[in-house]
Amino acid sequence: MKSHLIFKIIFPSLVIFNLLFVIPAMPVYAQLGELGINPLQVEIGSRPLGMGGAFAGLADDMNAILYNPGGLAWAKGISLTLKNFEDITAVQAYPTGFGSSLGLAVSANRISDIPLRTGTGEVANSSSDVIFLSYGTKLTFIPALYKNPFFQRLGLGMNIKGLMGQTLRRTNQRDISATGWDVDLGVLWKGEEWWSAGVSLQNILPAETLGGGIIKWDSGEEEGIPAVGKLAASARVIGDIGSPIFMEGRELLLAGELNLFRSRSMLLRLGGEWNFGKRYYIRTGFMQQHKTKGISSDINFGIGIRLERWGIDLASYREPIQDQRWLVVSFLYFPKEWIVIRELDIEKPAVMIEKPIEMISLADNIVTYDDKIEVFGKVKPGVDVYINGLRAHVAPDNSFRVVVPLRLEKNLIVVEARYNGEKKVWKYKVLRKARVKIADQEKVKDLEKKREAVESLVTMGVIEITPEAEFVMEAGVTRGELASWLVRAAEMKLPEVKKDLFVDVPRDHPLAPYIKVVTDLKLLRPFPDGTFRPGAIVSKEEGEAIFAKFGVAR
Repeated sequence: MKSHLIFKIIFPSLVIFNLLFVIPAMPVYAQLGELGINPLQVEIGSRPLGMGGAFAGLADDMNAILYNPGGLAWAKGISLTLKNFEDITAVQAYPTGFGSSLGLAVSANRISDIPLRTGTGEVANSSSDVIFLSYGTKLTFIPALYKNPFFQRLGLGMNIKGLMGQTLRRTNQRDISATGWDVDLGVLWKGEEWWSAGVSLQNILPAETLGGGIIKWDSGEEEGIPAVGKLAASARVIGDIGSPIFMEGRELLLAGELNLFRSRSMLLRLGGEWNFGKRYYIRTGFMQQHKTKGISSDINFGIGIRLERWGIDLASYREPIQDQRWLVVSFLYFPKEWIVIRELDIEKPAVMIEKPIEMISLADNIVTYDDKIEVFGKVKPGVDVYINGLRAHVAPDNSFRVVVPLRLEKNLIVVEARYNGEKKVWKYKVLRKARVKIADQEKVKDLEKKREAVESLVTMGVIEITPEAEFVMEAGVTRGELASWLVRAAEMKLPEVKKDLFVDVPRDHPLAPYIKVVTDLKLLRPFPDGTFRPGAIVSKEEGEAIFAKFGVAR
């Protein structure tokens, strides 16, 4: 187990170092590198910035496209982020079902009055437009992997991003423009409900591969795109479900991240998010960034609010190139018709496994001796649960508990989950068996197999007992019981009894139809005094005579 965990931690690290330090060197920075600008590394979004940019190990919303596309499989919604009226980023994550999502992001970035190193007071202005085409999946669309718990927790993602237009204006020099494209890869592993870890590899395409991996200026120059590797993790240390510290209606999320570069210093980022009422958020973080000379280290702040389908986030952070603090705002929208977890369409919510029905006590083909079964579980916020057509009460903590009565034989329990007009149905089979006791405990071993057979006969209704009674083996079989068993086993049609059969069997006796059948067929005969004695124990001779008629040897 430990070696498996070590492998999961070390292997991504080896991949990063291979990509960052073994791939042949790319062309040296020319224009943008001198200014500290990397147009294809877009770090925006008020929530990630409010957490110090430590988002690659969390990546649980549409901002995963920009930080770690491996988390895109769990994301949905639209975000519009404004730094000012010229810096605008739009991000969309659209679930396609079966644990996969498509992503699209468009970012316009403008940086003005960047001081040049000439010492003459000259400045530069940069403007860039970048588009991201993304795909994230848990690989559960592959039938062989669909039910594998490992792949339910593993997210893989990829970005293809293009620099649609990069313009650089410098004092006393002509304007130049550039284009280029590159690729990002991401992995997110949700180890438990409360923690996750991620690896994000940005700008990893080798130079000139399919014309990508570089920025091409209209002046004929080419400029390399620096690769970035991110090792990150997050933990919900306080929360409602599965967290190390339980606190109803409160959540504390902590995140950390290391950014690795081939020829620049490593960056450290730490962040936290405090959620109360599942609606209001307070965030802060420690964020390191590269600037023209050295590294800037700053404390970021953020707040947010979430409604059912809308949200707003604000964040304050320092932009290192201009060395200015900015306030950014993000507007969020979560369309109600977008469903993140599509497995509900085809798969039953498993016992204690996270789903929109987060957990349920039922499993298929349950066998029980009880006359009732307790169904309990927990749902996602806003989900209504119906058990056999009756709406279950959902408590404030989203839990429900219902007692369902059972009858002998198979029972069908129908569970419905309803959310925003959609209804999904699952059916569970529960077999209630009759309880049979063995009177002589010394014969338990010899009678165990027989008891199982008798339980099946009682459960199927061949042997009938009253609900409050228990069938006891070795207690003897009455003539009335034997009459009912014979008729039931032969699946004979019960006749209408219009008059009393015997002195002790009036026409309204519950066993009268069965006794009429066996006496008409002369399987059992009345006594000379005109009684049938349905409560009398069947004698050895009567039993052997009946078995002989059916050709069964004793």
